[in-house]
Amino acid sequence: MDLQQDGAIVTGTVLEGDTGEPLVGVSVVIYGTTLGTVTDINGKYSIEVPDPSSSSLSFSFIGFQSQIVPIGSKSEIDVSMEFDVQSLEEVVVVGYGTQRKSDLTGAVASVSGDELTTAITSSVDQALQGRAAGVHVAQNSGRPGAAVSVRIRGTTSVTGSSEPLYVVDGVQIGGQAQSSAGFDWAGGSGGQSDNINPMAFLNPNDIESIQVLKDASATAIYGSRAANGVVIITTKRGAEGKGKISYHGFYAVQEVYKTFDMMNMREYAEYNNEVAQEVSSVQPNPSFADPSILGEGTDWQEAIYQTAPTQSHTLTFSGGTDAVKYMLSGGYFAQDGIVIGSDFERLSLRLNIDAKISDRLTVGTSMSIARKDERIVLQDGGDGVIAQAAQMAPHIPVRNFDGSFAGPDAQNVSAQVGANPVALALLRNNTALDYRFVNNLYAELNVIEGLKVRTELATDFSTLNSSAFLPTYEWGQIVNNTSQLAQLSNQNSFWLWKTFATYNRSFGDHDFTVLVGTEAQRSNYEGLTAYKANLPNDIPVINQGDISNIPNTGFKAWNSLASTFARVNYNYGDRYLVTATMRRDGSSRFGPNNRWGWFPSVAVAWRASNEAFMPENDVVTDLKFRLGWGLVGNENIGNYAFGSSLNPLNTQFGAGVVNARYSNRDVQWESTTMVNLGMDLELFNGRANLEVEAYQKKTDNLLLQVNLPATFGGQVEGPQANLGTMENMGFEVALSTSNIESGKFNWSSRGNISVNRNEVVDLGGVQLFDPIYWYTGFQTASATVPGRPIGQFFGFVMEGLFTSAEEIVNHAVQIPSDEDPAVNKIDRTTGLWLGDIKWKDLNGDGVIDNNDQTIIGDPNPDFSFGLNNTFEYGPLVLDVFVMGAIGGDVLNYSRARNEQMLNNFDNQSTTIINRARTRLVEGGTDLNNINDVELVDPNTTIPRFDNGAENFNHFMSTRWIEDGSFVRIQNVRLGYTLPPGWLQKIRLSSAQVYVNIQNVATFSNYSGLDPQIGSFDQNPRLQNIDLGRYPAPRVYTVGIKLDM
Repeated sequence: MDLQQDGAIVTGTVLEGDTGEPLVGVSVVIYGTTLGTVTDINGKYSIEVPDPSSSSLSFSFIGFQSQIVPIGSKSEIDVSMEFDVQSLEEVVVVGYGTQRKSDLTGAVASVSGDELTTAITSSVDQALQGRAAGVHVAQNSGRPGAAVSVRIRGTTSVTGSSEPLYVVDGVQIGGQAQSSAGFDWAGGSGGQSDNINPMAFLNPNDIESIQVLKDASATAIYGSRAANGVVIITTKRGAEGKGKISYHGFYAVQEVYKTFDMMNMREYAEYNNEVAQEVSSVQPNPSFADPSILGEGTDWQEAIYQTAPTQSHTLTFSGGTDAVKYMLSGGYFAQDGIVIGSDFERLSLRLNIDAKISDRLTVGTSMSIARKDERIVLQDGGDGVIAQAAQMAPHIPVRNFDGSFAGPDAQNVSAQVGANPVALALLRNNTALDYRFVNNLYAELNVIEGLKVRTELATDFSTLNSSAFLPTYEWGQIVNNTSQLAQLSNQNSFWLWKTFATYNRSFGDHDFTVLVGTEAQRSNYEGLTAYKANLPNDIPVINQGDISNIPNTGFKAWNSLASTFARVNYNYGDRYLVTATMRRDGSSRFGPNNRWGWFPSVAVAWRASNEAFMPENDVVTDLKFRLGWGLVGNENIGNYAFGSSLNPLNTQFGAGVVNARYSNRDVQWESTTMVNLGMDLELFNGRANLEVEAYQKKTDNLLLQVNLPATFGGQVEGPQANLGTMENMGFEVALSTSNIESGKFNWSSRGNISVNRNEVVDLGGVQLFDPIYWYTGFQTASATVPGRPIGQFFGFVMEGLFTSAEEIVNHAVQIPSDEDPAVNKIDRTTGLWLGDIKWKDLNGDGVIDNNDQTIIGDPNPDFSFGLNNTFEYGPLVLDVFVMGAIGGDVLNYSRARNEQMLNNFDNQSTTIINRARTRLVEGGTDLNNINDVELVDPNTTIPRFDNGAENFNHFMSTRWIEDGSFVRIQNVRLGYTLPPGWLQKIRLSSAQVYVNIQNVATFSNYSGLDPQIGSFDQNPRLQNIDLGRYPAPRVYTVGIKLDM
């Protein structure tokens, strides 16, 4: 029977070719669409086809060869499927080529583009969270467009970058965040300055796949840029066939997931009244005489957070002929932040072309143009919007009656609260406008059979204009009379030209592929930052106002890299595999004595399942063992680290210059040696795939600054030198399973677990301590010392609170007595008192001082994991993605501010309601006599009000270290594929609608807003420090995908 043009039902039976038995759960899909069904228990199927005469059916099933059968006029199509291990034929992208996954000898993780688009993110690197074993991704901020920290198998540098190298369609891009104009130039903490995500120019909808090269045997082909791992991103390309138009769009609503539990106005008033009774220098506020008649007051957190929209639209045209294939896409993405005054917008255009000029010559291009525009609010610091909103007093309104922004009166001024948070978010803006053009032209010539030569010319041009404005204002007693503007303008250009030849030859059981090539690249960048003062608030442009007392700055620099490389892949009988690579790099960044370096690697694999002694069975269908070794480098240091620039110096003879530091012509790259042992196991013809990896990663020649003896003076700094050693060891497990394949219902899972142990082995006699800004008591909050992981928390150990005079007398001296420095001073105002913190005397010398500080926490997690489950029932698809990290500590500096009680004006957390307070004992008469008072609650863990900070109760200590372990339901997505009959009338080949909830629920004992903190400015020595971090929002999304 012939089918009609307006659609019909196609039926048939699918059988196993060897046995003739029916196959259950075979996927039957109209080729080029998402419309399909599966075979039942008898191997039968039935599918409605809108346009049968021009359509084909695709039959696929794990463990069998896929087939595509044209429909034409047939109403019944029976198929016999032949056995094949489909996963073994999967092709993955590696450095400078592709390989069958079955031939891999190194550690490579793959993530599909479909997996990436289940997350609502502004950049592709954010979407990698929890998707690949050995890849730890942490958002440094929940702000739209913010940078992330990606660690592939741990941190590899102490002072340099630990971000991976990205290769987008052959264009190499560094993972370091870009800097905006910032805030710190105008005073204050400034927040994260390296806050612009370098990968946010990519539209995630354009991504076909991502391969993460994790071990040195896989990354060594990239030489001195590969120590931190390599992320290869391949975008979608056109395919031969009828042209297709695709649209993917969604609209989302975001909301804040959690806020601090701060005191309302009644609680705040009671707190102020109590402090006025406890501290003689604090005067009571008459407005708080009767807290019971007061309302809730201003919820400043509610004032700065908003329900924020996000929208995304991508329109794609693709198709081609045997001669020319094309893919053209245009995208628009706009995301308002959940904190007012922040947003991100991207316009993107991509064109990928592959043109077959002749039977031997193919040329093409991968071109991307993007425009990013973002507004950044001040965050990650005590004067940031989030921290200020938490501590602003609830009796202060957001605005005055005349509509102007309000602020505290003279009685309520505090050093901790320096801005109206709403005004700060809306008026003190930092904008960043970025244009980027990335292109890779290629030509590939098939010289003879098995030999092809390919040349590529890649370019990457970008401009960044960032503006930060501080207006004049009067918010109560908070006044600024001088407006200031910082205008940053940067231009960057990069080109890379590589040519390589690939030769493949097979004879008998022997198959080998040889790759040889050369590469040259150069980066040029220049920029300036200009400052102006006394500008009109409504015209904050650089040609207005007066010259600022902040000097203008600028830079101009370049660096280049010249390389040769080679790789040999050998396969004997599909059982024994060998891969060997060699790269030689010459970098302008290193000293003349060490400008060139060799980066070799070798890896072997044994496919035991193909041995004759292995019995053929349906349980273990593939088993491979891998062993690899390689040496790679990190050349991402300053351009002139080996030399010494000149600084101006005023002398008695006039203006002069002096060396900034001593030079060192022996400076070279940080080198990483890695050993990797892996096993790939496939069970039940692909129903289960297990990958297990174990590795040791040792980094030598860590670049550090040499500390000079005092006899050298202080005008010239010590030279840069390769002094240190760091080690990472760990293992990874990745498992994918097809749990149920039964009729219309299918269930599959994909999960991974990663364990990494980091240790700083040697720092050349140096110990690195990092402060949190200039904050008192936190000058050595982070310690990087030999024998410990990088970025440990360093401070005092809290033993509890003093509950009696006897405890104070018998404890080590914290505040020496005026009469006898060998004993503690007991005084309610200037000494120790009941409710003060008892610090641990670690060295036993009877005195509490800086020598009693120690390692008190480790931000590095014990392990991290990700698990995705996909449930399919007919046209419905449900995806549930869970991720988490167990064991990493967090320095909760937000809680340090919200519980520090340094000033009665600052609003505080509700936890301080149960702080240590004293009362008269029975028969007592004097509140200033320690023998006449007792603690109201001797079991409290919150110290007393710390007005004078005599005992430093708020200093860096175990009090602020919390367990940052968390498990998060990251995504729940439900999709529905519309029936073919509905689509035929509107001439669509496929359509899917979906709803998605992101950041569904987080299970954690961490008391802050979000346990996933990341690294401050991508600095591995400043991990998991919560300084008022912009929290990740909960996102509700409705989307649609259309093909026509």
